[in-house]
Amino acid sequence: MLRYMERSTIYYLKQKGWSNVQIAEFTGHHRDTIARALREEVDKKPKTRERTSAVAVFDAQITEWLDQNLSVIRMLELARANPDHPYGGKDTAFYDYVRKIRRVRKQAPRNLALRFEGAPGEFLQIDWGEVRGLEFNKEGMEPQTRYFFAARLKYSRYMYVSFHTDMREETLLRCLIACFTEIDGVPWAVVTDNMKTAVLGRDEQNQPIWNPAYQKLAVEFKFHPDVCAPASGNQKGAVENLVKFVKGNFLAGRTFYDDAELAEQCRAWLRQVNTERPSDATGFPPAVRLAEEQPQFGPLPSIASDYGFFDCVVVSREGLVAIETNRYSVPAHLMGRALTARIHASRIALFADQELVATHARRPAENARVIDPTHFEAAFAGKPRGRVMVYRDWLCSLSPTVMSYVHEISHKRRSEMKQQMIALYDLAQEIGKGDFLVALELAAEQHMYGAEYLRAIVTLPSPSTPHGSAQAASDALMLSGPPQPEVERDLAQYERYVTNRESILQEEPVLQGGRA
Repeated sequence: MLRYMERSTIYYLKQKGWSNVQIAEFTGHHRDTIARALREEVDKKPKTRERTSAVAVFDAQITEWLDQNLSVIRMLELARANPDHPYGGKDTAFYDYVRKIRRVRKQAPRNLALRFEGAPGEFLQIDWGEVRGLEFNKEGMEPQTRYFFAARLKYSRYMYVSFHTDMREETLLRCLIACFTEIDGVPWAVVTDNMKTAVLGRDEQNQPIWNPAYQKLAVEFKFHPDVCAPASGNQKGAVENLVKFVKGNFLAGRTFYDDAELAEQCRAWLRQVNTERPSDATGFPPAVRLAEEQPQFGPLPSIASDYGFFDCVVVSREGLVAIETNRYSVPAHLMGRALTARIHASRIALFADQELVATHARRPAENARVIDPTHFEAAFAGKPRGRVMVYRDWLCSLSPTVMSYVHEISHKRRSEMKQQMIALYDLAQEIGKGDFLVALELAAEQHMYGAEYLRAIVTLPSPSTPHGSAQAASDALMLSGPPQPEVERDLAQYERYVTNRESILQEEPVLQGGRA
């Protein structure tokens, strides 16, 4: 079974125009294997094999035989005739094993630094730069540490740079997508160093272990992820020079008022170096050669404008999943399950297999509990107090005014808190959050604390606005009058106000839609 990097390499070489036979010769696989790999998904999971190769016991002998320039057929004869552990496997397994050893021997480290050029649309190299003690002219702003994402196309030398306050995984992914959007396409391969937001480490075969979110981005945007060898910074080439170029050509000798001016000056500088200044390596402005590259790029996916990066989460005993420093609710029956999270810029989407099970507005990192009470309905049957407290927490999360209003009810009408919380929650679901907030603010201004007052407000008729809206209630309850230009007020307007107010205050509490 082929590993992800082997499959991605096959796709990458095919995109470069290699034939299946050429790819097979290069990778050491049969051409039928190459054809099958191109028909399958690039991220198909390999089956785990626990058995060791029967050829492995001959490693030392194979090395000696290779030094003696023996043919692989003669090696197989000697292995089968070995008196201690004769080889009893298939010929092809032995040949494949020897072929891999030959390839490793041919790929011995070389000290010679080789420079190469990329084909149009082939390589995008990325890296991070760090600037410590960056001074701003804004009063009271201390020297800051800033990081900049740097990307450069190998063929055209087109540059993309953006400044940030961190180098988090999400920042990297969104920078990369912004770069794809800037160049209007996806290059064949993206080369990075061993940054932890992209590469978690190396396996026993020294192959990169990709960060799941970065690998998912590569699969969905259809680019081949490539990585420099450890401790081989020279392999970063053009992008390593770009980091030095930004520090020496852009930052040196410039001053900035704040981050906004830093970003503005960076954009202006990029326009100049990309469109006006010829590249020393090519002799052309990068934008000119970019036009040659763009037809070779892969298409930009439709999800690029609202991409949700990938994460795996586990549902806790409280029915919550932890994302960054916040916790978000999911349906109670998923407790203990592993879910897939897609983290968008403004929302969180949670999936069980392929089914969307929860969506939440994304909160900033503030240790918040983001709850949808409908997720816990299955648990409320045996926990009536739990229903009340979850409803109350949900209400308090709407706004500081609602929190203050709920606290007043919890204090002044403690014995009725259960009925009040259920009635307030049901009313909010019935009329919508917008009208609910308007009605509640109006009731709070009048120091009327209770769900019955809010329901009375939203049901008061008004001649100028639709029945049942919060604005209609506001017009009916508050002191009303003729149009603003009129100075004299009709006594009937005051009588109408008094009548309406008294009718509200005399009503019995109405707790419609409540549940025990």
